Amino acid sequence: MYDTIIIGAGPSGLTTGLFAARKGLSVLIFDNAEQPSNLELAYEIENYPGIEKICGQSLLEKIRNQAKKNGCDIISEKVLQVKNIGEKKVVVTESKKYEAKTIIFAIGLIHRKANINNEERFLGKGVSYCISCDGPLFKNKNVVVVGGGNSAVNGALSLLNIAKNVTLIHRRDKLRADEVLVKRIKKSKIKLILNSVVKKIEGNSFVNEIEVENLRTGKIKEIETDGIFIEIGYDPANKLIKDLNLEVDENGFIIVDQKQRTNINGVFAAGDVTNNPLKQIITACADGAKAANSAYEHIKNVK
Repeated sequence: MYDTIIIGAGPSGLTTGLFAARKGLSVLIFDNAEQPSNLELAYEIENYPGIEKICGQSLLEKIRNQAKKNGCDIISEKVLQVKNIGEKKVVVTESKKYEAKTIIFAIGLIHRKANINNEERFLGKGVSYCISCDGPLFKNKNVVVVGGGNSAVNGALSLLNIAKNVTLIHRRDKLRADEVLVKRIKKSKIKLILNSVVKKIEGNSFVNEIEVENLRTGKIKEIETDGIFIEIGYDPANKLIKDLNLEVDENGFIIVDQKQRTNINGVFAAGDVTNNPLKQIITACADGAKAANSAYEHIKNVK
């Protein structure tokens, strides 16, 4: 039996493991290859303290290696079910059952895909799901934002200070964002294209053009661009918590307190899957450190 099992091997999960192992806990981290960390999608990271510039995959590998050197067991297995049996937690995978005294969910977010032709092909090569992460990489370039909600509009407005030209494309006849944001868009230099969808992304090594269809007329036109940000929302990766009766908010995010504790004794959560509002690498890591300490305190008190 492990002291703690962590489900998720992104920055929050790996940091949780690192801090837990350094406190002397036995740690098992599950890494699901079918749902890689969103950090791996980031072409470059420029806002992580102490590291001026690094690609997401390299940063994740550094954290992973540090966790392993401190004694974390990390295995690539898909978790099918988590059971809460009193003080014992059981994790069921496709091949085995594992037991632990505590469980920490660090299962992150699933960004909604737009199902655009070549969307997957150009992921990390001009296609991004995170404006705050990748926006600065497009300094003085042409960019397109897809979406009509607050995240898309806020993102487009933030890109005005970075990109040469910003275009916002939305499938409906009006934006869904708050009125104050809509007014800012209309007063800005952002080109607004409504009643339209992106049908195809084209380029060689990187994005250089998109095909846009007007849903009213059926007319298709090409737009030159260096990048396309897809901001049509995201969902917490919360399928595994269905059988646990964990409390979630109206959007499905796991509700935690300041110590990352859930409503179930011995079950914790960290990172983007929680109801903490800021979804950044640094806050995910901070959540992980707090979750590890809370798991340690829980085990110590049970003993």
